[in-house]
Amino acid sequence: MRYRLFALLLAAASVVVVPASAGARPLTPSSKVLVAGSAIVTSCASLAGVVTNFTLSANTVTAVLLTSIPTACNGGAVTVAVTQAGASLGTGGPVAVAAGAATVPISPAAAIGSVSHVRLVITGP
Repeated sequence: MRYRLFALLLAAASVVVVPASAGARPLTPSSKVLVAGSAIVTSCASLAGVVTNFTLSANTVTAVLLTSIPTACNGGAVTVAVTQAGASLGTGGPVAVAAGAATVPISPAAAIGSVSHVRLVITGP
């Protein structure tokens, strides 16, 4: 008799527990990353008129000074790379653009005679 009572209680408990768990949210992962698609990216302005100068120490470039940055880019963040024939010699940033200018420290410092190009990217504002 006890066995039947125990089996009846166990069956009743499983009927109560199973429907409650059926409404639980499934634990399957879902992606929140854009796998494919496109997005329109606009520039703050043309960077063709940006003037570049260097801060030097012992004939090495320790920072790039950028001036004449369009005011539409103020508040953006600039990243710089000094290169030679496409190979990066040193990078710096991001540094905030303010009043049409920014000074970007370069690491590692690059020999001035090796630098052939300055590549810059402004993101934002």
